[in-house]
Amino acid sequence: MTAKRQTYQERAERLAKTIDIAEKIIVDSKSLDEKTSTHFLKWGREIRHMALNPKPQFKKVASLKYLENDFLIYWNEADGEDIENFWTELYKNGIDFERKDTFQAVLKRKRIKDIHEYDSVIDNIVAAEQIGRIDKNQVKELNQFIAEFEQRQKEKKK
Repeated sequence: MTAKRQTYQERAERLAKTIDIAEKIIVDSKSLDEKTSTHFLKWGREIRHMALNPKPQFKKVASLKYLENDFLIYWNEADGEDIENFWTELYKNGIDFERKDTFQAVLKRKRIKDIHEYDSVIDNIVAAEQIGRIDKNQVKELNQFIAEFEQRQKEKKK
């Protein structure tokens, strides 16, 4: 049996509930400083507002996927007790976002599949190397995949 496709409103409400869970974890966090907490809380509120009150041209599931991806980047890329608590709470609340490690998925597949992965790799590659999530050889591979993705995008525009 195939899963029922969610409407825009159902997905937007799921994202809003996810943001509510994240807010509670951020407020209770012992590892985030006040400036970082404030930034994350503000960011979550902005994402929630855009999801629940979209301009007509953005009231599409495809647009909502961008918001979901943008919001979940931190929760997918970071680690620690707060992150584990976040994913545990999502599971307990029946929210079915998939936890993914974009770097490992790209390295395993040996290519960047879409603009979401591209943005994630571009935005996080330096920090990931600095904290030891990826090594110098993986950085070289990822840079090659970035170049290949950019080349494919150029060819599509021709």
